[in-house]
Amino acid sequence: MLIPTCLIKFMELTLTIACLTLHNYSYDLTDLPTFMLCSGTYVGFIIVLSGEIIGEMIFAPLDLVQDMYFGILGVGLFLTSGSMVLSGRTRKSPCPRTGDHLGAMVCGSVSVATGIIMFFDLSLAYLDSEEFDEEAPREAVSAAADPYVSSWWAAFGAVLFGACGALTLLSWKDVPPSDRYFYAHACAVCALAASAVFCIDSLISLCNARKYSSDSEKPEPCGGRMYQ
Repeated sequence: MLIPTCLIKFMELTLTIACLTLHNYSYDLTDLPTFMLCSGTYVGFIIVLSGEIIGEMIFAPLDLVQDMYFGILGVGLFLTSGSMVLSGRTRKSPCPRTGDHLGAMVCGSVSVATGIIMFFDLSLAYLDSEEFDEEAPREAVSAAADPYVSSWWAAFGAVLFGACGALTLLSWKDVPPSDRYFYAHACAVCALAASAVFCIDSLISLCNARKYSSDSEKPEPCGGRMYQ
């Protein structure tokens, strides 16, 4: 590829972190759907992109199917998030907006730019796979099948879900009982349970990494089939 894949992923990760930082100082509490979509998109793709970069560095890049999936998902989410932020800040609202207006406009613009870069990355990945299909090494292992990358994603998920569950319980500690109170506690319990499952998954992946560290053969991707 003319432009190294790892360099593009690092650029996307940097822009995603910038979006999350700007979003932290400019989110609008009067527009909860946009707030939740942007928060999930930025945090989620920090995890995804960091895992992809680790996979590139340890020579376990994503295969074409997974790369296309994350690419299409990223393009759609970033363009939608940026468009909703910009639309919310430009149209009139019956109640005052919260957060910094200029920061929100910059955040929306950077989000749209990130979606365009992801589309460019997606196009390059597809064209590169078509051009160098016969030259690609058959022993390449998908990042999703590499135990270290799987452990990274699972550990990150365990930390985030655990933090969300703990913060939810802490925030609702002094709130009088109500329907929303019980819903919040149920959500917190589910988040903590998910955190425990992610933690177990991360430990299993680390055990697999130790198991295959002395072997030349690595575990097969899901389904036992590799798409170059």
